[in-house]
Amino acid sequence: MKTDLETFFKPKSVAVVGASKNPTKIGHAALKNILISDYECKLYPVNPNEDEILGLKCYKKITDIPGSLDLVLISIPAPLVNPIVEDCVKKNVKWAIIISSGFSEIGNHEQEEQIKKIIEGTNLRILGPNTMGYKNASDNLDVSFVFGMPRKGNVAVVSQSGALGMGMIYLANNEFVGLSKIIGVGNKMDIDDHDLINYFSTDQDTKVIGLYVEGIRNGRAFMDSIKKCKKPVLIVKSGQSAAGARATASHTGSMAGSDQIYGAAIKQAGGIRCRDIVELFDMARALAGQPAAQGNRIGIITNGGGLGIMLTDACEANGLTIPKLSPNTYKKMEKILPPVIKPNNPVDLVADAGFFRYWSATRILLEDPNIDGIIVASVHAGYARPQEYTGAILKMVHQQKLHHEYKKPILGCWVGGKEFEDLVLDLKAVGVPIYPSSWRCARAMFSLYQDGERLKHEKQRS
Repeated sequence: MKTDLETFFKPKSVAVVGASKNPTKIGHAALKNILISDYECKLYPVNPNEDEILGLKCYKKITDIPGSLDLVLISIPAPLVNPIVEDCVKKNVKWAIIISSGFSEIGNHEQEEQIKKIIEGTNLRILGPNTMGYKNASDNLDVSFVFGMPRKGNVAVVSQSGALGMGMIYLANNEFVGLSKIIGVGNKMDIDDHDLINYFSTDQDTKVIGLYVEGIRNGRAFMDSIKKCKKPVLIVKSGQSAAGARATASHTGSMAGSDQIYGAAIKQAGGIRCRDIVELFDMARALAGQPAAQGNRIGIITNGGGLGIMLTDACEANGLTIPKLSPNTYKKMEKILPPVIKPNNPVDLVADAGFFRYWSATRILLEDPNIDGIIVASVHAGYARPQEYTGAILKMVHQQKLHHEYKKPILGCWVGGKEFEDLVLDLKAVGVPIYPSSWRCARAMFSLYQDGERLKHEKQRS
């Protein structure tokens, strides 16, 4: 079933059932978050015991609200939810979010089935239960009960865990990864991952889709949505171990399933499997601003031989290759390197490398048809000036945008202390993907290679 979630994420009218004057209540926080959002919509608190909350007229029940309702946020104890859903159907509400917990995650499958029967054959779609709601950073709308708004960007995140979803917001903000939207799906009683992938695949504000998944209810629809999506889809699938599968069942009531089967199916559909949330954002940062790698041949530039070797090992371990330099590239490199150094890949610029050596070496590898992606690495080795390293990457990526001109991704890798960290923030702030470890950098480059393969297969299918 195709779901147009446009009015879900951009409602013109919202009601909060369970709105409260008590600031410790979830209903109070949810109402306040919508109220203070920089977003225009009609907002209606619903509470039979109040006349006014936060300066807004309060209604006894949903059916008392004048006019149409796009979205209803339900934040009341689970035993009281069903009559509210029935009122939503009577009111012809399009969307509802059940924040309340106490459903299948604790074994209460019966009530979820009852709600499904209530909405069967109607126009009402439901998110949750047991969800944090969503935050639409693209339109500055916060429809959740938790504090914090992500930086505006082009990565959409779907999380089956509400608490982890909130952690992802702060992690993304810390890493300067902007989000278009982040949504908690909770128990996925109705609206499911594939509904959201289908929506984000056409959402103009979204370039990359990331998911944290514990269990998948409709495997075929999930894989089909990834296969049809023309954007990179990153997936963290938890519950890989036996103990993890048990934890998954007790968290959202999901059955984890065979991890090997999931992994093979995700790969076949064109999704990219991530090991954890940090890796998801590492990859998302690269995919959101860099061109896909046309192949797996990587050129490495460094001022420290040891870091170059570690990057080589990490790349090779992830199915990337570090080819020898072509004769033409060798001659070009020879002209910019000190006489005692023979060009190789990794290209060792030696410890005193400055702006010109970094910039020239990167440009040479961009011009080499045998190189598909470039990692520019630096060690704060005493002789080196980190400002010149970061200046070279800023010029290549942010100012001249040569990575797009040559259709080759450029990633940064650094090893150093406080002076480097301050400069790295400058790079992250303008969207330059840079990583503090060889493995994280190699995994990010691997995702760019995987996306390149996806695009090739997509072209072949069309």
